[in-house]
Order: sequence, then structure tokens, then C-alpha cells
Amino acid sequence: MSFDLRSIREVSNEPQSKFVNQLAKKLSKFINEQQTEKLESKEDIYSIAQDVESVIRLNSSLSSTKQFTFLTQYFPPFEPDGVFNTCWIKCMNTGNTIRDRSTFGNIANINGDVVLVDGSPFDLGIHTGGTKSIVGKFNRPTSVTENREWLDIADNTNMAVSGISTGISYFIRFKIFDLDTMGGKARTLFEKTDDATPSNGVQCCVTETGRIRIFVKRAGTEYKWMTASSTIATDTVYELWVTYANSGNTVHVYVNNVDKTLSANTDTIAWHSDLTDKSTFVFKRGTGTEAGYLYGDLYDYMVYREKVISATEVGHHYTNKWTIADIPYGQVMVTDYWATYNESPSSTSFTSTSFTSTSFTT
Repeated sequence: MSFDLRSIREVSNEPQSKFVNQLAKKLSKFINEQQTEKLESKEDIYSIAQDVESVIRLNSSLSSTKQFTFLTQYFPPFEPDGVFNTCWIKCMNTGNTIRDRSTFGNIANINGDVVLVDGSPFDLGIHTGGTKSIVGKFNRPTSVTENREWLDIADNTNMAVSGISTGISYFIRFKIFDLDTMGGKARTLFEKTDDATPSNGVQCCVTETGRIRIFVKRAGTEYKWMTASSTIATDTVYELWVTYANSGNTVHVYVNNVDKTLSANTDTIAWHSDLTDKSTFVFKRGTGTEAGYLYGDLYDYMVYREKVISATEVGHHYTNKWTIADIPYGQVMVTDYWATYNESPSSTSFTSTSFTSTSFTT
């Protein structure tokens, strides 16, 4: 028996109609009891549909404008190049995922209740008014998922230390609000292992004293470094490059375009506990270790595999905020934020001699 909800109406006071209505209720109850008896479990059935939790956020204050004067000359960036830049995550949206601008398909999954905020004072150089940059805020104390917010990117060989022949480079633009350890672990900027031993992997953290600690393990050999002095302060935007070259197993750490002096590090590498998960993790240790979450803002995360970014390229990127190509600030071709540059003919061209017979010969 089936019941059409659309046919429901107020029950008539007419005796026969009231009797039919009561009879229908009893019949429905009898059929439901019969169906329940056939179930292996006698638990109540609440729904046969998928339960979904969803939310809509309106960030009305995060608006920007761009005025085109058509006087600025723009130049194409190096990224995405389709070869070396294998991952580029720009944290400018919330939801379930963030697309990979590198075109390699290394999509980042958003975990927790990450929110978008004004990224000031950082200025991307593409807006003439309003909000100059937008950033994702992770693990804020007011969040219902505090210390459960991070990004993870599925394992892919084009992001791995394993098998590199030249080197690998990482870039992360961030702001941190708390340097204290979290769950006994240093605040983690990013981490990835390539195998279950692990014999290959990378981990980058910020210590309690604001020093950058970088671990690179390649082919079973560990290379461990730390900035020689306190480098990172709270509530400050930093642009951090970490480069590793196979030749000489050389590591460089650039912070806001400064090649930092490094010292040897004797700390034991504390990888995440579930080494079967070889994803890239940003703002936490990996699966199985609920520690090292970073309370802060994430602007960008990038990987360049088989390319050791030079000090000159670091400088280019620090200047224009977008690319390692040598392009002035505000003149990088960014989709929807650049327009064709064109020079009008000089007025001196329209002289009396311009319209002589010799001027228009074929």
C-alpha cells in the first residue's frame, strides 16, 4: 500500500469519512509492524536518504575592485609551466577542495572549518581597491574543529623526494599566531613521506623559538638543518622557500628573500605514525599523529620538482608575488586581472608628408 502525501487534507467530520481515516491509520500501523519484524535488527528506521551537513557562508566584506587603465604592460609568468611546477595551491576558497593551479591535478582536500579572512597587509598587486588579498585561517581558537584543520594532497610521484635526480623546491606563504608546541610537536608547515619506512620524505616545522627546522630524507639518508637564529615571529606574513639540491645535498632556506644561515640539527625526525599514508599534509603532521597543528593563515603552497630555485628566482618571486620569472610588481598576467596593452600611434605620424604619394606607395 502506498500513500500520496499530496492528497493529505483536513479530515471531514462526516462519520463515514472519519471511520475510513481511522481504518487507514490502523492498516498503516499493521503493515509497518510486519515490515519491521522482517528486519534483522529491530532498531528504528530513521531515514533511507543520505544525511548531509552543509553550510553557506557569505563573506560580504571580502570584495575587491580592479580598474584597467590599459597603460600597464603585462608579461606571462613562469607558472604553470607543465614541467617543474607540479603543485600550486592558493587558499582563496572554502568548501571541500582547492584546485591545483599547476595543472598537474594535485587537488588539496580541506579538513575542518577553515574560514576566509582579509590577508592584509599582504598585497598581491592585482587589486586597485578593496581587499588586497584573501587567505584561509586554520585552527582558530573559536573554531569547533580547532586543531583538526589542515590540507592534504593525495600521494603523487610528481611531488615526491624519491627518485629526484636534480633536486626539489618548496614554497609556502603563511602567517602564524602561536609558536608553542601543539600536542608535544612543533608547529608543522608541511610534511610528506614517500614510502612506509620512510626512506624518502620531507618535513618543515617552526620551533617554539621561531626557528625553521627542515628535514629531508633521500634514499635512506637524513639531512637535517635549522635556521641558526630565531626567524619567525607571530602575526607576520612570511614567504618561505626551501630548496634541496642532490649535488652536495645542499639545502637553502629563504625567508622573505633572505638566504638564512643554517646550522646542523641533531633532532630525531618525528614522522607521522601511520606511514601507510603518503599524502602531503599542510599545517599538521600526517595521519595517526594528532599533533603539530598550525594556528595561522595559509596563502600559498607550491612544489617545483627537479628544479632547484635560485636566489635570483626567489628575489623575482618576492618582488612580484606571483612568479619566479623576472616581472615587475603589478605586471604579471593573472586571469581576470590583466588587460591588453597597446600604444596609440604617435601624433607626429599625421604630418603633411604622411599623405604624399610617396608615403602610400605599394
